[in-house]
Amino acid sequence: MTSIEAYEEAADRLDDARPDASFIQLCAFEEEVAAPPRKLNTTSPNSEAILSQPVTTGTQMPNSIPYSGEDIGRPPVSGTGPQYIGEPLEPGPEFFKSDLQEGEFLYMPELTEEVPQSEPADIQLRQAESYYAMAIDADKLHDESAMNMYLDAAISAYRYMELAPPQPQTSKGTSRAWEVYHSSIARLIFIADRTGMIDKQVGIKLPVNGGYRIVEFEYANFQRTAEDFDHWQIVGDYQSKYLLTKHRQPGLGVPMVAIRDRKKADKWYPAEVPFAVTGILRPESEVCLYDATTEAPVPDGTHVEQIVAKLELYDPRFTGDVEFKCRQVPLAKDTTAPYAYMLSETRGESKLAALHPSRNLDDRGLFILEPHRKGKIPVVFVHGLLSAPYTWAGIANEIDSNPDLSSRYEVWGFYYPTGAPFLETAAVLREQLDQIIMEMDPSGFDRELRNVVLVGHSMGGLLAKLQATDSGNVLWEHTAFQPLNTLDTTPKMNEYLRRQFYFTHSPHVGRLVFIGTPHQGTSHTSSSVGHFSAKLVHQDSCLQEAHKELIDDNPAAFRKEFRHRVPISLDLINPDSLLLKGIYRLPIAPEVPSHTILGSGWWSVHDGRSDGVVPVSSARLPGVQTEIMVNTQHTHLNRDAGTVCEVLRILRVHATRPAFAGPPASVR
Repeated sequence: MTSIEAYEEAADRLDDARPDASFIQLCAFEEEVAAPPRKLNTTSPNSEAILSQPVTTGTQMPNSIPYSGEDIGRPPVSGTGPQYIGEPLEPGPEFFKSDLQEGEFLYMPELTEEVPQSEPADIQLRQAESYYAMAIDADKLHDESAMNMYLDAAISAYRYMELAPPQPQTSKGTSRAWEVYHSSIARLIFIADRTGMIDKQVGIKLPVNGGYRIVEFEYANFQRTAEDFDHWQIVGDYQSKYLLTKHRQPGLGVPMVAIRDRKKADKWYPAEVPFAVTGILRPESEVCLYDATTEAPVPDGTHVEQIVAKLELYDPRFTGDVEFKCRQVPLAKDTTAPYAYMLSETRGESKLAALHPSRNLDDRGLFILEPHRKGKIPVVFVHGLLSAPYTWAGIANEIDSNPDLSSRYEVWGFYYPTGAPFLETAAVLREQLDQIIMEMDPSGFDRELRNVVLVGHSMGGLLAKLQATDSGNVLWEHTAFQPLNTLDTTPKMNEYLRRQFYFTHSPHVGRLVFIGTPHQGTSHTSSSVGHFSAKLVHQDSCLQEAHKELIDDNPAAFRKEFRHRVPISLDLINPDSLLLKGIYRLPIAPEVPSHTILGSGWWSVHDGRSDGVVPVSSARLPGVQTEIMVNTQHTHLNRDAGTVCEVLRILRVHATRPAFAGPPASVR
């Protein structure tokens, strides 16, 4: 064909071409945008670019066709008929051959159109089922390749849920996809944690074909750092007599419990701290699924890492909805699970351990469960006789699960052995409150941190009271016959006694709650428990020697109660205890409101109404703001539903009271 014939054929095509679209319609913004300039890209036989410039009306290119707003037909592709696209196209190669000299040629690559292929949703679901079935079989054989199969099952299930059309109700396929997705993630994390495949700073590293497939961690809204995620537990079914309710919510993601181990630099954390986590696995856009039947050859020394998915980790207490398919959906959560884990780890503790104050000294004292957030009020729970902090799990669970309370309060605890000297334990709590608050807020700007609520059960209530009162000379007068500075003793013992018997109220305490507290002792168990304690309590030998030396050097200086031994908690439940009577006489600071919750589930001829241990008359304290009576027994009082509801009500009232407010009006 001559150049003239080619030109005439092209002119005939112009008559049949469709009108040019003068703008591109954007569906999102409905704006008119000028059509982009047309470009011609040609390459040499060696694939080197020789031309890449806009083709405009004023171009100097030979034999160019003036742009007249009409489409030019694209040459047929692979022998098919003419194809048309609704935008201006480049001139075909025949228009430029007339300008070539003898021996020259024009190279044009063959044009191909890529048509994106999308697999139907049901194929993704069948693929997820296949990988899940293979993963279960490998899991039974303890084959670590099960982790890769669980991962691909979760990826395929997630893609099915993305591709599945919206349903007015959950369809059978969607329900199964959710089940495979959640179960696969749970099992993947469980095996990875047990086999050491979790890198806290990176994610889950799964070995495959000489390299690693990586599920990258993304800590979405945690105040905690990656160093806090030492171990992982998957949430299953659980029961506990200490938990009133299970606070769960269905939604996207897998509820888990992460465990933080105590670090060398830790001062205020217990040995283990469990906390709630929800994980959402989102696959990357292009992922090569694992093939268990083949193993790709990898050159020696090659280390290949591929990020195949992201595991987003959320704090369920502070996250409501998350994004899925361009809309907000609920986040799955279980905020009760950490307390269930804590109770499962402490259920086997012996109560006799409380009678050995010299053991496990690292676990004694004040402790926190999470990093302090500015503006949150600490609630410090103090347990009773022969008990431990885990008995407060029910109330702590309700605080964490109510958004209005969890946003205003953080749970602290105080642990002490029953066999430790009682006034020394009170001094430890007073001093540690001051230390931790000064460390958390040395500038003093966080006023709510200095608005602590102390909640004490049984003897813990007496420890709480000693934080909000001034001793004066009252306690010493109920212990000794002569002034402290006249004793024949060493400076160290003098300081030890002064620290316990002379103090002022803590400026950091804003409210007290007494639960079944024996302000005037109890005769029901005092004699039997006193004899029991004398046989089983093992005090520090150094303290025993120092006490004996003090009594020998001052034989007429002390009353009988102190001459026997330095009083412990078990000594103060006796109604005849002079030290207990001195504590009862101490008034609570007028700016600190207090509340009483007492039990009345028992009746006896000697004590009348009681909770089985503490009589109602002993649990009452004049001057409190409120007092309620719960029909239950002493050991169940701090986890009874009526007690929990009253504590939550008091906390809601306290949250509305400004820190360092004046003394409240009496409420009867």
